[in-house]
Amino acid sequence: MDYLLKLLNGNFVDKVTRLPNESFFNTVYSMLSNSNSTFFVITLDLDFDSLAEDEINFVIARAASVIKHSVRIPKDFVFRSGQKRFSIILHGINEITAKQIANRIKESLDYLFLNYKDKNIKIDTKIKVEKLGGAIGE
Repeated sequence: MDYLLKLLNGNFVDKVTRLPNESFFNTVYSMLSNSNSTFFVITLDLDFDSLAEDEINFVIARAASVIKHSVRIPKDFVFRSGQKRFSIILHGINEITAKQIANRIKESLDYLFLNYKDKNIKIDTKIKVEKLGGAIGE
């Protein structure tokens, strides 16, 4: 019941991106890791030179927009899973397709140049793709 209350009252929503947050991601990840269905998780770690919170939030919000437009919402799930980290849970695809999607998103983020006040910001993205769940021997 506590889980449902957190979901309904917005405790699982990131305030900057309006995406599900790290707590929600960890809960979903844990549940899906024991699933007989196969999922793939793309982890995107963003690296950019920003120290001020408002500047970081600006970049994170723009990156979230790019990521959301690169997946099949609502079929795929996008989370803000850390300060400069996003995770995407994909299903109904194979590993090759998951890696293609991850590379496409990485390229979109790496080619994104943002202007915040008088500063130009470039993102360097590190990606990881992992299989989650699935039947034994699959």
